[in-house]
Amino acid sequence: MDSYSAKNYPGKFEVGGNYLEIIEFSLVRNLPDGEVVEGLYGVNVAKVREVVHLPKINKLGSSIEGVAGIFELRGVPIPAIDLCSILGDKTKPEYRKSQQIIVTEFSQKRAGFIVETTHRIRRVAWDKVLPTSAEGGHCMSGMILIENKEFMFILDLERILTNIENVDAVNTGTPVRNVQVMNNDSRYRPMDHSKPGILLVDDSRLVLNNVSNIFKQSGFRVVVADNGYTAMEKLEEIAYGDSGFGPLNLIVTDVEMPRMDGLSFIKKIRKNIDFAHIPIILHTSLSGKASRQEAQVVGANGYVVKNDLNNLLSLVREYLQEIPFSIGA
Repeated sequence: MDSYSAKNYPGKFEVGGNYLEIIEFSLVRNLPDGEVVEGLYGVNVAKVREVVHLPKINKLGSSIEGVAGIFELRGVPIPAIDLCSILGDKTKPEYRKSQQIIVTEFSQKRAGFIVETTHRIRRVAWDKVLPTSAEGGHCMSGMILIENKEFMFILDLERILTNIENVDAVNTGTPVRNVQVMNNDSRYRPMDHSKPGILLVDDSRLVLNNVSNIFKQSGFRVVVADNGYTAMEKLEEIAYGDSGFGPLNLIVTDVEMPRMDGLSFIKKIRKNIDFAHIPIILHTSLSGKASRQEAQVVGANGYVVKNDLNNLLSLVREYLQEIPFSIGA
């Protein structure tokens, strides 16, 4: 796979069909015991702008672990991330012209990820994405069993960039806010039912903690779920069971999630007469025009790119002005 452009890729599938498309690539890593291994990895096509042969990389004045330097693409400076280093390879890298860079854009940021070579684009059902072990959870969002009983690991590029930014912030003296881990339990504590209720859905614990804390500080009740399947269960519990959460007025959901992605979740809601009226805001790192169009197709009311919390809060308040749109007692 010598080149790829997100603009001209012809692959299409049903919007909200609970599928994702992954660019498969390989990395050659040097293990601590001296063994050299080649592994298969993947990233979501929706986050990829293009794949290019390895350009000249200019080193930074200061060292940031995982950042090889800066390269230019049509006059735009982009950070080059060494994925082998991120995955624990401590050997000094020797980059070759035969290698490639996967150029991504999400959460209003561009980055280039150095890989050995790209292979193909796979179409995978979200319910086939398995959770990773705790050891690899810091940079992987899931894994898929492929041919010959081999695993392909899906890298969590957002988490990788966030970790790099946090390390850089510490090195430069910029304060990094600590985040307390929430108890994501299906049992709800007694709360003030006069406050608007929000269901927040995201597979990132960091996002769940940060955004739910901001919502609570803004005077909202919040219940969380880490994928669309669990979120649907909680919706049904709120609507038909005795959850104790009170009325639910609005849903904020990510797109990329295992088991059931955000687009499939919205599509399922819009087909349920009891839930169809609830306003839904997509909160996602996918910022392309095609992603926004897909959101409209499945019935999302709003669309906010991650890292734009002011816009998210503004949109939430706008939809919550009409409190009668709710489920639950």
